[in-house]
Amino acid sequence: MDEQILALNHKIRIIEHHLAVARSRRKWSRVSILFGPVLFLIMYSIWWLPWIDRKLVYVIYGPTILLVVCFSIATFLFRRYPGGPIDKSITGETPWETWRGRQKGRKSEGELELDLARERETRKRLLAESDIDVDVRRIAYKEDAYADIDRLRQESNSYRRVNNTLQGFLIIGSLAATGVSGLAANLVILRWVTLGLTFLVGISSGFMGYFKYKERSFYLQQTADAIEQEWEAVEIGVGRYEHIDDETERLEKFVAEVHRLKSEQRKRQQNLEQPADSRDASD
Repeated sequence: MDEQILALNHKIRIIEHHLAVARSRRKWSRVSILFGPVLFLIMYSIWWLPWIDRKLVYVIYGPTILLVVCFSIATFLFRRYPGGPIDKSITGETPWETWRGRQKGRKSEGELELDLARERETRKRLLAESDIDVDVRRIAYKEDAYADIDRLRQESNSYRRVNNTLQGFLIIGSLAATGVSGLAANLVILRWVTLGLTFLVGISSGFMGYFKYKERSFYLQQTADAIEQEWEAVEIGVGRYEHIDDETERLEKFVAEVHRLKSEQRKRQQNLEQPADSRDASD
């Protein structure tokens, strides 16, 4: 029974990895769809600027066209073949058939989520039907806690990247709009540039204020650091575990503390997802 549970845990982690790959490919698909038209609009706008030298336009068009082509190819591949990692067991008579077969063999995000839910339910049923000692379950929970640290930090880094990107748009757009507005009196087209920069600054500011990416990143990183600190403390026997010689009592305190940290993180996440007026009323 123990070997079956260990095999299930290994399979679950593989599916979680495949699901993370599928979600990452979906995210990059959206990025490629966004930047392809944006770069095309930039190229179109630059072409009609009368005060830009044609030679400079051609220099800009060279790498920009290459980027547009790359984003277009990436958009086609991500949209045509979504899902997780390729299935390398699929082969064909020709390299092209092998490549297409492997691409079509990718499991979609929905299929991976169903597989993950099924394996987790299977593990729950095995745990319920077996007489596994509570210490064994706590050890398994302790081992899974380190995977939770990586997951929390990945989510924190994702929110931090979004916040830094929007913050960069906000700073650069504000300075650029201020500088361009001083020249807008001479060139009418610069008024549209100023309008676009102001619109970009407003969008960035609104997204940062509503979705609170910085706060989400901070709380996720804080929880990951707290769980890692508990992990290291119980491993080397310091802090609250310094004078506890019984391993069972150590595991009990560790599981209770990690569970408390996860519960607090979920509450903070729910609080951030509420509208501002609801948060003020709850406070």
